[in-house]
Amino acid sequence: MRIKRNYLSAIKRFLDWLFSRFKPLTVHTEAMVIDSVWEKVKREVSKGEVFKWYVMTPANLDYFKSEFNVNLSKNKISKILRDRYKWMLQHGQKLELHIHFSMIMGNISYKEQEKLFRESVTWFKGNLGIVPKEFVPGWWEYNEDTLKLCKKYGLRMIGERDYDYTHDFDFS
Repeated sequence: MRIKRNYLSAIKRFLDWLFSRFKPLTVHTEAMVIDSVWEKVKREVSKGEVFKWYVMTPANLDYFKSEFNVNLSKNKISKILRDRYKWMLQHGQKLELHIHFSMIMGNISYKEQEKLFRESVTWFKGNLGIVPKEFVPGWWEYNEDTLKLCKKYGLRMIGERDYDYTHDFDFS
């Protein structure tokens, strides 16, 4: 069987990607808990070139463990992230919310997503003293439940082409 390709769609996706490279730079922080990544992030902060940081919270403990083999307790991760994000805020950085749900959104229920949203927003308020206004879904994966929860928590969802973006681990 031969797969039919849509070349115009591929060209459009490429042009969308290309034009997004001229938008302000944002960073998705996922490995900030790792000391070597944190050292690189501090250097990036000193350059002043990052428009906004979309940061993860301890609610994504399983992600930290599976993706980066981080073997720390949730309390230890919370303290590290709190201290690092507060430092960033003191240095004039803008922080917003980044949560990883599932690469296959059919595998996560509304209730599970809501738990991650609630825990993340509560952590933001309690540890950083700020309420996030924007949200970026991990792997750009979301569904109708995610959109409902964004509305419930007063978050504007940011799409893949709204800004130029990279990840904190790309600095290492």
